[in-house]
Amino acid sequence: MVTLRQIHIFTEVVRHGSFRACAGQTGLSQAVVSNHIRELEAGLGVTLFERRAGQATVLTTQGRHAFDRLSAILSDLADLRQELAGETARRTIRFSTFSYIVLRFQDAIERFQQNHAHVDLRFLLDPLDNQTLAMQVRRGDIDMAAFFTLDPQEVPDSKPAGEARLAVYIGRDHPLAARRQVSGAELSEHPAIVLARANAQRGLCDQALEVIGARAEKILMETDALPLLFNNVRRGLAWVCLFEDTVDEAAQGLVKLDLLCPIPPIGIRVLTRPSARHDRNILALCESIL
Repeated sequence: MVTLRQIHIFTEVVRHGSFRACAGQTGLSQAVVSNHIRELEAGLGVTLFERRAGQATVLTTQGRHAFDRLSAILSDLADLRQELAGETARRTIRFSTFSYIVLRFQDAIERFQQNHAHVDLRFLLDPLDNQTLAMQVRRGDIDMAAFFTLDPQEVPDSKPAGEARLAVYIGRDHPLAARRQVSGAELSEHPAIVLARANAQRGLCDQALEVIGARAEKILMETDALPLLFNNVRRGLAWVCLFEDTVDEAAQGLVKLDLLCPIPPIGIRVLTRPSARHDRNILALCESIL
């Protein structure tokens, strides 16, 4: 018979990366951990791990599927405990998103916190790609996510929460400053400053520029240091793609480039774990944002 204890130990083995690490974290012996996993495999009728001497613990295809489903079951159980404890019991909501989105919804988030003082919001900033983020939400690793996308169908069951606008900026003395209707190909001929590769906004800008036929082919520098970035753009040395509402053109001496094909709006969408439909605190946070 499959037990919750077996399920919990299985998910801990996956999250910690090995039977030994799980044993260390749970205070069990490695033999006890192994026994629980064997019993779970017998109960499910599948092999969850590829067992190879001297190699890292690796899930089988069925093991990966089981991990997602069983993680969701544990998440549902945690929700039930929360419901039985009452809506005002102290709890944490894990919210994975980007710093730009937090700033965008700052007023709504503060209103929620004022009305739900028993809820601790834990922000996990700068998540990985949207598909990984969606998987983490579905299996209950996080409660809620807000992300950027150019495709509203990219993550099923997500809801629209607004749009963000990207624009290309140059200095007033840049060769393109006096031009109108600059094409993507023309823009690509000039040096660019781009954000660091680890910055999620970098990939978003690259995707959006591709839509209008532009690429940062001649990269002057990669940096997240905005004073350095703005200084070089202001001097006419390069162009940069940034969110419109993060740039003060007058104060920073920049000009928004007139593009032949405007950059399409970037969708901001919200996804909550499936069991959140019963969680009035998460529903209230969604209402505040949406």
